[in-house]
Amino acid sequence: MTIDDLRRGQRLRPLDSVEVAAGPGRIQVFDGKGREYVSQPIGDGLTFLIGGALGWHRALVGHEPVLREFLVEAKTDVQDKSGQFHDLLQMLHFTMVSEFGEAQSCLWNGKIYQYFICWLRDHVHVLKGMKYFHGELKSAIELYRDSQRADGMIYDNCYSRGPDENYWIVRFTEGDFYKSFEDKTFEFKRIPVENDVEYLFVEGVYFTWKATGDDAWMVDCLDSCERALEYSVASEHRWSEKYQLLKRGYTIDTWDFQNSFDTNVEGDHMRVRPGTTRFGVMFGDNTGFIAACRQLAEMLEAGGAKDQGTEGQRTRDRVQRLRRRADEMEERLEQVAWRGTHFQHHVREEAVEFDFGVDEESQVSLSNAYSLNRGIGADKSQAIIRKYQEIHDNLPSGSPGEWYTIYPPFEQGYDGPSNKWQYMNASVTPIVAGELSHGAFQNGYEAYGANILQRLIDLGHKHCNKFHCSYTGSHEPPPIRSFQTIDLTESCNSNVRGQSSGDVTGWDNAPNDFRELPGGLQTFCDVPFKISEDVRNAVSVSEREVHPDWVTIPIGAMASCLYFFHTVSGGVGTAGTLTIRYDDQTEVKRSVVKGRDVVGWWMPDEIAATGRRTMDIGWKGKNSVLPYIAACVWGCDNPHPDKKIVEIQLNCAPEDAQWHVMGLTLSDHPAWFPTNPISFGIPNGWGAAAVVYALIEGLVGVVDSSTAFVQPEISPRWPASGETKAKVCVHYPASGGYVAYEYSQCDELIQVDVTGSGESATLRTLLPRDWIGGSVFVDGAEVPASTESILKSHYLVCSLANLRPTTIQIKRKPTNQCSH
Repeated sequence: MTIDDLRRGQRLRPLDSVEVAAGPGRIQVFDGKGREYVSQPIGDGLTFLIGGALGWHRALVGHEPVLREFLVEAKTDVQDKSGQFHDLLQMLHFTMVSEFGEAQSCLWNGKIYQYFICWLRDHVHVLKGMKYFHGELKSAIELYRDSQRADGMIYDNCYSRGPDENYWIVRFTEGDFYKSFEDKTFEFKRIPVENDVEYLFVEGVYFTWKATGDDAWMVDCLDSCERALEYSVASEHRWSEKYQLLKRGYTIDTWDFQNSFDTNVEGDHMRVRPGTTRFGVMFGDNTGFIAACRQLAEMLEAGGAKDQGTEGQRTRDRVQRLRRRADEMEERLEQVAWRGTHFQHHVREEAVEFDFGVDEESQVSLSNAYSLNRGIGADKSQAIIRKYQEIHDNLPSGSPGEWYTIYPPFEQGYDGPSNKWQYMNASVTPIVAGELSHGAFQNGYEAYGANILQRLIDLGHKHCNKFHCSYTGSHEPPPIRSFQTIDLTESCNSNVRGQSSGDVTGWDNAPNDFRELPGGLQTFCDVPFKISEDVRNAVSVSEREVHPDWVTIPIGAMASCLYFFHTVSGGVGTAGTLTIRYDDQTEVKRSVVKGRDVVGWWMPDEIAATGRRTMDIGWKGKNSVLPYIAACVWGCDNPHPDKKIVEIQLNCAPEDAQWHVMGLTLSDHPAWFPTNPISFGIPNGWGAAAVVYALIEGLVGVVDSSTAFVQPEISPRWPASGETKAKVCVHYPASGGYVAYEYSQCDELIQVDVTGSGESATLRTLLPRDWIGGSVFVDGAEVPASTESILKSHYLVCSLANLRPTTIQIKRKPTNQCSH
């Protein structure tokens, strides 16, 4: 791009280069705030880099200045030499926006509020990543500020509701944990057992303030923040008088389901009642609360603690009180829950006898990874990181990584959404991966932090270039089973491979049929089936005249499971009814439900089962009409495996469902299918945002030390990843604040071209492991620099007086200059 190419409306990005041909006079360039960032004679020509504040830039060129105006815009982006981290950021952004779009909204008291997810917790966690891509951040926090209860409690979520009363009112009225909009269009709820909402509200205010740079808005939220934290230490639902720490019912870490033993308020696993509930300390509530105290202290300082006079002194007293509370709680928490390598996730107020089938002190739960980034100190952080590395070195079968919601899992006491290796009970989640990676980058384990990101890249590519927030934590190996195929030849009454012929009913959509279905002994989903090669090749039942209403198939054997190779055409809820008859004259019946036990043949979606699977696509084919048709395998567990099955009967369902069974096999083992690698229960954006946080603040190394990147800290850590070239931009759309730099490394030199919207910066450059030091030059002039070391990692640190486009060179220190 040359200066002569620039026309009004031309759009450029930070660090784009612009050439100026030789000529008389000078060139001056001013950024979007009117600050001059280029001023020099043109002479024989020159090249300058775009930088400074975003918006309209003006260039005055030549002896008789010619005005050029152009627009400078920024967006968060990573361009590394290999492209792997560019791909990672794209997958993360896609994951965040594909689940719920850019934002959801509600209308309350005449105001529209927007949020990423309708749970405050989830919104705040997604905010960690979406603040780099989305401009409207305030109103979600305002929704929970404006609805705050008089005693300071913050509601958990805001869902739409209908005009009739619902069961949430019954569940959550006790304790005043439910509130409906007056027009009954939406409702606020607080999950009674949860004790993280207040500190997450403060964290949400804090990160929103950072991204927007809006001090006045932040000041308007301070009273709500203080009242929220005071509620946490004053409420009998929230505060442990015994431990002088936050308490909750016995959930797995931060989740909202108590175990079966501790669910003792009307059988509701979300409810608590002082005097009835068996409370305990969950350390993550406390590390989050401690961090929120310090965040609120920082906001109070920025909002008036430096003022002179009585009001300023009151603010300083509040700041001191918050920091003292944080320090005291930190000391108590160490005594109660720290186990030398990690925090024990739940410590009861009173001991009880209940066996969860696991050593609870050994369990490492999700909030350990969060706590790495909550100021717990280097020693504890490094111990936790080493503990995760130990888990990585001893992963169970099929695990995608050491990033468990809790590990090892509970063997009993939790079921349903808490089944072993699923969701909150030892699934693997990018939440932990992101927080762990971020903590590793900050605590001297940079190569481990980068390795986590690189393994996540592989995981994202494996699952269609997006991230699921929960993956099955272990995959059990196939069981040892024996099978007995059932010959259906005598029972078959239709031809799914083609048209009717004689007295054989054909497929009514021929040639859109199963003509490619192979016959003979076939294996589908690791189960053998004997498929008829005759013109009669399926047992079909329906209400149509061409099919019987029911068919009986003789069995004469015992079995733990009956595997069906089948499909359904038409119908609504069910394909039919299965009856199993035993030799003691008893029988059992069950409906064959579409989507659970059988799928239609017409281009079905992949089976999205969670937990234990009992059905999957068994065969995929095509015909002259469709490029994709399929039939599935269903494993029907026999409730009486000790009884001999005389026969089974297939009965048709109403509403024109045509049920076609092409294969039937018995097994001596309950239904088994390969475990679904995808678990459930957590919004995908939550995990993706945690990884964005690690990528931007960890590897890219851009941290907002003030607000709106006015005084950022820039710590490029590319040597940890093996990348030698990268061009990045980190941008807050909410304020226009940004940092951009271009990094390159060779054997003897590291060069960083940097600019931004702010006023100054600190540059902390991670040195390659084989470097012993270096000299720092800013725009050609050597400047003072210090060395910071964390374990075996060494950083060269220098100050940048401004953020106009600046070139920093770090020249490798020769080995013979090493000081001992």
